[in-house]
Amino acid sequence: MTTVRIPAGWPATEEEARAVQDELRERVVLDEPGPPPGAGHVTGVDVAYDDERDVVAAAAVVLDAATLDVVAETTAVGRISFPYVPGLLAFREIPTVLAALDALPCPPGLVVCDGYGLAHPRRFGLASHLGVLTGLPTIGVAKNPFTFTYDDPAAARGSSAPLMAGDEEVGRALRTRDAVKPVFVSVGHRVSLDNACAHTLALTPEYRLPETTRRADSLCRRALKEATGPRPELAARAAADPTRTWGRSLFERQPLPVTWAGRVLAAAAEGVGRTPEIDAAVELAGDRDRWSRGSEVFGLVRGRGLDAWEHPTDQQRLLVRLAELVGKVAHNEAGPPPFFDHHAGWQIGPIAVRIATSAPDRDVRERIAEALGDWPTSDDVG
Repeated sequence: MTTVRIPAGWPATEEEARAVQDELRERVVLDEPGPPPGAGHVTGVDVAYDDERDVVAAAAVVLDAATLDVVAETTAVGRISFPYVPGLLAFREIPTVLAALDALPCPPGLVVCDGYGLAHPRRFGLASHLGVLTGLPTIGVAKNPFTFTYDDPAAARGSSAPLMAGDEEVGRALRTRDAVKPVFVSVGHRVSLDNACAHTLALTPEYRLPETTRRADSLCRRALKEATGPRPELAARAAADPTRTWGRSLFERQPLPVTWAGRVLAAAAEGVGRTPEIDAAVELAGDRDRWSRGSEVFGLVRGRGLDAWEHPTDQQRLLVRLAELVGKVAHNEAGPPPFFDHHAGWQIGPIAVRIATSAPDRDVRERIAEALGDWPTSDDVG
C-alpha cells in the first residue's frame, strides 16, 4: 500500500480548482477510437473515504481484457486533498488514484473510472481529468445520470439511449443486464463513445457494473478498513484519554463555538506565527456572515497552511491543524451538507494546550488559557 501526501501547489479553493479544469479541459482528446475491447489490459480505479478520520483510499485493479482475470492490483492511502464540492470531486481523488496507478507493475491499458468524463457540468469529470494527466485512454461508467436526462433504453442488454445536456449528447445510458437499470457511460480521454460502450458491455458479462469497478470498489474498501480499522490497543488508549473528554466538555460548553475557536487560534498564532492562511481562518471565525465559507477556508489551510515554513516545527503543524478545525466547525455551524466530522471541535482544546505547553514563552500559555476559558487539571490529563 502506498502512502500519499497532498501534492505541493494542489488547488486549495474552488476558484483555483475551476481554473485548473478550464486549463486541462482543452487537452482532452476526442478523435481517437481507443483500444479494441477484449485486447490487452483494462484497469478499474475507485476510491473510498473516511471523512471523520480524513482518509481516502484508492485502488487500481488490472484485468486481462479477454478473460477478465486479475493481472495486478495496488492501493494507495492519503489525506483527503480537497473539500467536498459537487463538480470538483476529482480534486479529492486524483492524488491517491495517481499513486495507485503509478504503483502498478504493468501497463494499465484502458482505465475505467467509477464516475464521469464528459458527462459533467464542466465537461471535465474524473475520467477526463485522469486521462489528461496520465495520457491513458479513459472512460467513465457511472451508476446514476447526475443532472442529465435520457429516455429509457429498450429492456434488452446492449440497448442504449443518449445521455443529454439540453441538445448536447454527453454520454449514453447503456443497459448491461436485461430489464435492469442502465449504467451511464461517457468518454474520458482518447476513446470514442461507441468504443466506450463496447468496452462496458465486454466488462459486464454477469453483473450490471463492470468487473473493473466491482473489483476496484472491493479492494479500496478493504484498504480503507485496514488503514482506519479498529486497533484494540489504540482504541483502549483513546477511550481512556481524559484530555479528549475534557476537550469535548470544553467545546460543548461554548455558546458561540466558532467565535471561541477563532479566539483560541488567534492566541496560539501570536506565539507560533501568522500566515495568510491562519489569518483567513481567524477572520472567518470573527465574521458570522462568512461561516458558510468554512469548507473553502479549510481547503485553503489544508492545501497551503505549511507553505510559509520551509521546515515546519511540531508547533507550526499543530497550529495549522487548529486552523483546519476552525474551518470545519464554521462549516458545520452554517455551511451546506455534507458536514465534517461532528467531533472536530473536541480537538481544539487539547491541541491548543499542546501548543501552549511546548511554547518557550510563558505569555503564550497565558494567552491561550485565557482564550480557552479553562485549563485541564491533573485529572484531565491523566
